[in-house]
Amino acid sequence: MRTDNSSFSWIFSDSDRSKVRLPGTDRAHDPAATLEMAGRAARRVGVTRVADITLLDTIGIPTFQAIRPTSRTLAVSQGKGVTPELARLSAMMEAVELWHAEQPLCPVATAPPREVAGRLGYDVRDLPLSTPTVLHDGLPLDWVAGRSLVDGAETLVPADVVGFSLVRRAGWNPPAFFESTNGLASGNTVAEAVLHALYEVVERDAVTTAISGGDRGVLVDPETSGSPVVGELCAMTARARVRLEVRSLPSPTELPCFLARVSCDDYPPGFVGYGCHLSSEIALTRAVTEAAQARLGYISGARDDLLPDFHKDAAPVPAAGPGEPIQTLRAHGSLVDDLEDVVKRAAVAFAHAPVVIDLTREDIGVPVVRVVAPGSRVRPEVF
Repeated sequence: MRTDNSSFSWIFSDSDRSKVRLPGTDRAHDPAATLEMAGRAARRVGVTRVADITLLDTIGIPTFQAIRPTSRTLAVSQGKGVTPELARLSAMMEAVELWHAEQPLCPVATAPPREVAGRLGYDVRDLPLSTPTVLHDGLPLDWVAGRSLVDGAETLVPADVVGFSLVRRAGWNPPAFFESTNGLASGNTVAEAVLHALYEVVERDAVTTAISGGDRGVLVDPETSGSPVVGELCAMTARARVRLEVRSLPSPTELPCFLARVSCDDYPPGFVGYGCHLSSEIALTRAVTEAAQARLGYISGARDDLLPDFHKDAAPVPAAGPGEPIQTLRAHGSLVDDLEDVVKRAAVAFAHAPVVIDLTREDIGVPVVRVVAPGSRVRPEVF
């Protein structure tokens, strides 16, 4: 375990030296304390209602929506979990995260990449770029402060990679970077938020690689995971006569990354979810619950980003054949050790140290971060 004298000491709190093990997730605090924190924050960022939409579908995997009418991105945030409490919490925390990303950033510098290259520690071209992109060494950019997750060293990150808003901007806004919510996360502590964000970055890199290379991964049998939680999720889909297909996606980090797809004859489109974690059980749980959440998003019809022609010519996804057994992997006993492990893997896999930008606002009271991993990949099809 890391000590207070380590280069990681700036990010850890006492709560990170253990963890609360919950169905399908690990947290620094118990759900009741997190719900109290998230509830206060949700009201402050404009959430007017939290809706339970679980029973709109036949599967029964808990799914909630947090409604934020004044949003500059999505007015409807969704959350899923093994229990209603965890799903409610997930929806509220997603709304809180998005609010932080929407807020105007205060640049610490405005300069072209060639003038700040010595302060970066990475090549700006290794960040996700827009298609097309006008990025070049002489393009003036706004920069915000970040810190390396390997040694805590200060660095700079383009503001357009950190913030995210769908509000149309006036003036000249040259397309340089692919703007998304990748690596945006919240948590009970900064370290927990960083860990969740880094898992998402790794997951979307694996999914992007699979999409780009046509590698659908290895078909696996979730029933072989040995997890009662995953077993119950499989049973729920079976009782609803919904086909569940799970594939293991390769990642250069060698972390468990899964793709789950649900489909049925009564509602033909195939809905997909992804999950990544040190624990194969938690990665599987995230993938399956996210697939159910995506399906409920279209059933409810409330999301702002639904594709109008998604159902056109949809045909039932055929049942997959038998899958390979799943290798059971487990996380460490503390969030400290989890984060140390994942950061090391990501730094090696992407050939750069991941960078964290702390977006936390004291007036909101929830730790929120954006993690950027130069060298990792993400593309619009993943969203």
